[in-house]
Amino acid sequence: MSQSSPVPRRYYVRSPDGNAIAGFDHPDSARHAALAYGEGACVIDTLAQAYYPMLQDVSAGELRYAGFGGWDSGRHGLDHDLIEAIKKGHPALVHAFLAKGARANARDKRGSPAILWAVGGGKIEPLKLLLQAGADPNDKDGDGTTPLTLAKRKNRREMLDILLAAGARNGDD
Repeated sequence: MSQSSPVPRRYYVRSPDGNAIAGFDHPDSARHAALAYGEGACVIDTLAQAYYPMLQDVSAGELRYAGFGGWDSGRHGLDHDLIEAIKKGHPALVHAFLAKGARANARDKRGSPAILWAVGGGKIEPLKLLLQAGADPNDKDGDGTTPLTLAKRKNRREMLDILLAAGARNGDD
């Protein structure tokens, strides 16, 4: 018996603690699920057009726009969307595109891996999500820069610890 891949959905709801994420086809279903989770839950529209709300969160019992607009997501593929989500830095965006099927080892059009974007942006949660999804902690860009090298260069101690725990090595090891 073979297992099929989950069907990508448009809307994703992330629990307030970040431990759960679920996809929905209809915005009303996503809204109801987020409101049921309560304060801090998020709804992500993974196909938001440029400048349209992409992320809403539950605050004071209501869904509110969380300040992240779309970038015509869906036009250039899931891996591109994952990297754009990492650039925005909000964990719910990253989590949604990983849940939708983006590859944790995605690369931008110049060949830089998603994990380098996470380290470069200095956001801990997107880095953790990528590693949990199987990102290679030793992946390199075209210049040979590793996540560990970049974290050292930017003096990001907590990221260094996370990367080392995930098996990152110096580029010359």
